[in-house]
Amino acid sequence: MADYKGIKGFKVQVLDSDPPSPIVGQVFYNSTTQILKGVRAGVAADGTWASGGNLNTARSGGTNSTFAAQDAGMTFGGATPGTASGTVDTEKYNGSSWTEVNNLNTGRKEASGAGIQTSSLMASGYDTGFINVVEEYNGTNWSEVAEVNTARGTMAGWGANAENAIMAGGGAPGNSAATELWNGTGWTEVNDLNTARKNLAGFGSTNASGIVGPGSGGTSSVESWNGTSWTEIAEVNTARVQAGSAGLTNTSGLIITGYVAPAGTVNTEFWNGSSWTEVANVAVARWDPSAGGSSTAALLNGGDSPGGKRVNTEEWTVPSAVVLTFDVS
Repeated sequence: MADYKGIKGFKVQVLDSDPPSPIVGQVFYNSTTQILKGVRAGVAADGTWASGGNLNTARSGGTNSTFAAQDAGMTFGGATPGTASGTVDTEKYNGSSWTEVNNLNTGRKEASGAGIQTSSLMASGYDTGFINVVEEYNGTNWSEVAEVNTARGTMAGWGANAENAIMAGGGAPGNSAATELWNGTGWTEVNDLNTARKNLAGFGSTNASGIVGPGSGGTSSVESWNGTSWTEIAEVNTARVQAGSAGLTNTSGLIITGYVAPAGTVNTEFWNGSSWTEVANVAVARWDPSAGGSSTAALLNGGDSPGGKRVNTEEWTVPSAVVLTFDVS
């Protein structure tokens, strides 16, 4: 009968403690606990939320650079305590704390965002009314660029940088189905969503691929964009509006928190390209937060709650490797 070395070509390692940096596929025997263990790749179900540094300015309805890394985030605009007007405030995140940087030219809330910390886009939004102003960030300053065709707020948006973005749905002021693509110089209207809606979440790779939903007008329905048209896909498990979202492709992303009457939820759902699965909850229930990053390393900040605007930041992390105990029964 073949032994492990005969099958795999090497012996099982004997260690006095679990390795600090386990490698996927590794098999070892912990001589201290006398347990045989192995290592597999991390999956969404292994993900956890942890507290990060608080924002300097509490806000809801702010906008994140959707492609920004967890330790290089950026949030801008939003509604701050004590005022109905949108703020011009912009903050950057370094993985532990937020720093205020140069302001937007036009304060607003409920806008669409795209990009990374050094190349971001903020489109449309709401102040005392819907506005069509668009601004680009070059890592230091904001500059106004070409306006959107249809001014609105609470839409979904994403994009890898300030030269490539999409904006879909939103309120103008009723539910909108409009979709617009940004190519770095101008906006082009393309095929509408199947279900007009506002207060949306969305994530994706470029303006040619992504996921949008849920939202008012279709509180559990979700649609997928292929660069040409929208297709209805599997619904989320928990209907909600004003959720956060994170994800860099249309086959792997998160819908996070949101408003589920009569208050905010802590619920997080993961999209694997065909279905939604509930994963670990956030610590602080909220709605209308900012969010961005990937399905394995996301950032959630701000939002609204019965207690008021939030400063809380939470970080989502899926481990690259997980140590398992072999069951010998």
